Amino acid sequence: MTSHPNSWRRTLALVRIRPPFSGVMKLLVAIALLAACGSKSPTATTTAPGGGEAATVVLPDVPFDKLEHDQRIAFMKQKVVPAMKTIFQNHDPKDFAKFGCQTCHGAQAKDGHFDMPNPDLPKLNFADMAKFKKDDLDWMKNEVWPTMGKLLQLPLYSEENPKGFGCLNCHTEATGQTAAGH
Repeated sequence: MTSHPNSWRRTLALVRIRPPFSGVMKLLVAIALLAACGSKSPTATTTAPGGGEAATVVLPDVPFDKLEHDQRIAFMKQKVVPAMKTIFQNHDPKDFAKFGCQTCHGAQAKDGHFDMPNPDLPKLNFADMAKFKKDDLDWMKNEVWPTMGKLLQLPLYSEENPKGFGCLNCHTEATGQTAAGH
């Protein structure tokens, strides 16, 4: 709720014209009204284009693929970015200092396109992953992949569940590779 710049004066005026309240009660009511009208929870709002504040989108407790477009954007801002920013910055504070939509979705995110998988992310050759550091592979396997699956409420890829959330939901395969699923 956005408060009018002079709303506190109106609130105090309203409190003053109600004779049954004692002085202490007036003060308590005024404080409660000011707190309710003027306080802003940092996690309860989203930033609208142009820097203004937009209403919070209340998200249903359903898997990501069941959300509507606006709900998906709100979900990413409210849940995915904060969780994944921590994971990425803990892994490499320098490389991921500016973590945001573009980190995973690429330059297309600036234009409001969030298609995945992103062909600009490192391409994967499951037959030969030697070009990647073992620490990076372990981090992806043990932190990034399961956390994203959990956030999106999707079952993880496995041989028993080849349609589950896996590497190829974000990355593409190196040219000439057969679809391995991951």
